[in-house]
Amino acid sequence: MVSSTALEVKASDLPQILENDTKVKVAGFDIDGILRGKLMAKQKFLSIAEDGFGFCSVIFGWDMHDQTYFRELKISNAENGYRDIIAVPDLNSFRRIPWEADVPFFLVSFMDPDHGGPLSACPRGLLKSVTNRVQSKSWRAMAGAEYEFFQFRAPPDSDDVPSKQTPPSAAKYLKNNPVNSLPSLTEGMFGYSLTRPVHNQDYYYGVFDTCGKFKCGIEGWHTESGPGVFEAALEFDEIQQMADKAGLFKFVFSE
Repeated sequence: MVSSTALEVKASDLPQILENDTKVKVAGFDIDGILRGKLMAKQKFLSIAEDGFGFCSVIFGWDMHDQTYFRELKISNAENGYRDIIAVPDLNSFRRIPWEADVPFFLVSFMDPDHGGPLSACPRGLLKSVTNRVQSKSWRAMAGAEYEFFQFRAPPDSDDVPSKQTPPSAAKYLKNNPVNSLPSLTEGMFGYSLTRPVHNQDYYYGVFDTCGKFKCGIEGWHTESGPGVFEAALEFDEIQQMADKAGLFKFVFSE
């Protein structure tokens, strides 16, 4: 049995890894560090696992609100019809999404269809080009990542029936209410508190455990000084792995 934590995954391993699955989620980072992806049938994924598949270049031609840039890029513009670029799965990025019934997940890198090399705007491709130069000198690039951020509790709308399947939506609440009305997850100023995080115990430990299962583990997780302010220090790693984990950590919260 091939483990999901294997150091190297080959295309020939995939039928066994995905033996009990019917679908696969794939995604890549745009220039804002936001994951853009899709769900595909397992057989479709197996057919494109080595050579990649077409992915609309518009993800490099619009912002986080899907508004096209005033000045369009050569790789993505209305004139070329926002043509497809090539998304190639990174098989070593395999993990399962624990909050989505363990659906298998792979990151992709975006390639230029003209020359076959990394797309100039692809963050993963750019970083790989830099680290390849570092490695050519027999060096290794290491990095850490730390996030400090505010967390809020979204009140349910009067027409909502809250449940574990459909929790209150902060985005929906903020559409109809001012930002400063969103209540903080914790109150007051108390950095490194051992007690305030466990007022929301299921959430607090759930984030820590979920990140570990999603292969973007947290080394340190605590309150910072300020209402609802938390700090997460991710596990130190080689820079390419660290960059992926930093982006995936945001995915845990953005969804």
